[in-house]
Amino acid sequence: MRGYLRRVASLERDVRLFMVYSLFSNLGMGVFALIFNLYLVGLGYNEAFIGAFNAAYTVAMGLACLGLGFLLNRYGAWICILAGTLEFIVASFLLCFLTGPLPLLVLAVLTGVGTAVIQNVQMPFIIEWTPREHTPTAAALASSLNAASIMVGSLVGGMLPRPIGRLLGEMAESVEPYRWTLVAGVFLTVVGIIPVLLMQTTRRQRHHADFHVARTQLVSTGVRRQARRDVGALVLLGLFLALGVGAIEPFYNVLLDGMGVPASRIGLIFALSGLAATLLSLAGPALFRRFGPVVAQTTVRMCHVPFHLLLLVFPTPLVVSLAYGTRRISGSMAWPIESAHVGSLLPAPARAHAFGLRSASWNFGFAVAALASGWVIATTGSYAPAYIAVGIFCTLSVLVYVVNYGWRGVERTAGGAAVVR
Repeated sequence: MRGYLRRVASLERDVRLFMVYSLFSNLGMGVFALIFNLYLVGLGYNEAFIGAFNAAYTVAMGLACLGLGFLLNRYGAWICILAGTLEFIVASFLLCFLTGPLPLLVLAVLTGVGTAVIQNVQMPFIIEWTPREHTPTAAALASSLNAASIMVGSLVGGMLPRPIGRLLGEMAESVEPYRWTLVAGVFLTVVGIIPVLLMQTTRRQRHHADFHVARTQLVSTGVRRQARRDVGALVLLGLFLALGVGAIEPFYNVLLDGMGVPASRIGLIFALSGLAATLLSLAGPALFRRFGPVVAQTTVRMCHVPFHLLLLVFPTPLVVSLAYGTRRISGSMAWPIESAHVGSLLPAPARAHAFGLRSASWNFGFAVAALASGWVIATTGSYAPAYIAVGIFCTLSVLVYVVNYGWRGVERTAGGAAVVR
């Protein structure tokens, strides 16, 4: 534990400030993750519109991610973080008060652009500004803080409608309490701007010195060819994963709500799942070092699939909660392992493009899956196709990872990833 704390304390000041920024921005997102779909249901929208909203949101994220690598390489992370977060705050605030279908879909696009920056700048920032030997620890800590803040945000989102409803003289599970709970979530994201403004090195320097050293390595044809293969595999595994997860992710809270679970209990389920994801994500690097990438990624990525398939036979709130919880744990543990491993294999200038394209493939796949799944659920009233999609596409994603990266270690010889520092 002392060694772990020393590694955290040795991180750059701006990296620690970035962790605080991520904490508050994800608190706000945690509130939205729990409440917004329930808010849409309160406004009279069904699963088909929720699927369309999520599709517009994630397509916008995907389009933004296509250009994110260029923006990061051109302007650096700091200005991208500031501009993207401010845009997200404005769009999210408007989302709380405009209720027509067209304004909601337009704002879904705008919030998607801001979310793309908030969620997808993290790993390129961590990998670039963290010493190589501390990158897995920093990546796991960042993922853990994200899970913790989303957990607390979900807990806050589940608790606030009741006191707000009493103040307004309305039922807790109605539109106005939900709306002002969402406004509270926006305020939490506003607080996250403060640590961004306090950053110094990353504000003055667009990139770490290693970025410019690694740029010269891309002259090698062999390095370029291998980098293209690595990026292609990262994009493909992200697409498969999104097609599986996107079929069910937007509907967990709606599914539980339809089973008669109140918003406060849904918030507790989301919060406990976030707590488990937070604690277990810190074990990701140790699991990776102990068992290697193949066993670690296969185990972590697939741990939630049996529970989703079990829902085909036992569609109960308990099994839904287990499916959601293990899915949260899977994402929190696997993403930092995957990012640190693949990031170490890529030259620095290719890294931002790789994570941008990976995020784009994730969001496009998620949008297609959410839209199709929402339509199927609204038309048939059955979630069974969504559960089956989770099993098929998550398995394909793991196979792509194992085939392309599983046999390769974290380090690459000179000419590959950024210089070890």
